[in-house]
Amino acid sequence: MSFAESLLSGGFPVALEITPPKATNLRVLLRRAALLGDIPEAINVIQRPGRQTSLEAALQLLGAGLAPAWHLVTRGRDSREVTAEVERAASADIETVLVLLGDHSVAAGAAASFLTIRDTVALVRQRMPGALLGATFNQYANDEAALFRNLIPKLDAGASYVQGQPVFDIDRFHSVAAAVKERSPATKVVAMAMPLLSGEAADRVSSRLGFPIPEEVRSAVAAGRSWDVFGDTLAALRTDTAVDGVAVMTFETDPTPEMGERIVASLRRAAIYP
Repeated sequence: MSFAESLLSGGFPVALEITPPKATNLRVLLRRAALLGDIPEAINVIQRPGRQTSLEAALQLLGAGLAPAWHLVTRGRDSREVTAEVERAASADIETVLVLLGDHSVAAGAAASFLTIRDTVALVRQRMPGALLGATFNQYANDEAALFRNLIPKLDAGASYVQGQPVFDIDRFHSVAAAVKERSPATKVVAMAMPLLSGEAADRVSSRLGFPIPEEVRSAVAAGRSWDVFGDTLAALRTDTAVDGVAVMTFETDPTPEMGERIVASLRRAAIYP
C-alpha cells in the first residue's frame, strides 16, 4: 500500500526523510533511502542549497522502484520556474508532493513576482490532480492565530495533508494537530520524529526551530536515554487521535546502519510497525 493510500484510508504510514548528496550519486542516495529497509511507504527528499535537488533525487528514487515525496520549495521562485518542475514531476508520475517555503537565501530587493505557497499548492493541484499534496506548519510558532492564517489558505488551495516540525513537546504538537482537525476534519496530520543523540544536536536543532528543547529531553539525552525519549515520542504519536502518520528524520546527514536498526526497533516498540 502506498503512503497516500495508507494515509487517506486511516492507516498510520511511515515516511523516511533523507538528505540528498551534494552531487548526483545514486549509490549514496539509495543507501540513505534504505536506512529503514522496506518500512517506509515514502522517502521524503529535502531540498537544501548546495545539494542535489529534491526533484532530481526523487526522479532517481522513482527510477529505482521507490516511492519518493518531492519537496517543492517556493522561496524566490517565479511561476515559470515552478511550473516547469511541476510538469516534469507530473510526467514522471510522482505521487506525493510537499510544498514548503524552503530555507535558501533570496537577494534583498528581489522581485515580488515569486509564487506564494498557496499559489504553488493550487498550481500543483491543477497540474497533478491525482497527487497526494501536502503543506507544512510550525507547531512552535508563538502566535497560533497567525499559524492558522498561514495554514488554512494552503488547505483551501488543495493540500490534503500537513506535516509539522520535529516533535519534542508532545502536548504542544497535540494542541496544534487537534486544532487542525477541528478546523478541517478531512485534513491528515503527519508528525515528524527525530532522535536526538547529543547535546550539540539538541542545541543546533533548537536554534534552527527557534524553540527551546524541553529540559526533560535535554536531561534524558545527557543521561544517555536518547532512544528512550525517541521511543516514547513515537508511542505517544501513535496513540494520538489527531495524528495520522509519522515521518522519521535524523539530525545526521548520513546515518549509520546501526542508527537505522535502533529506529526500526523504536518503531516496533511503539506498535507503528509489526
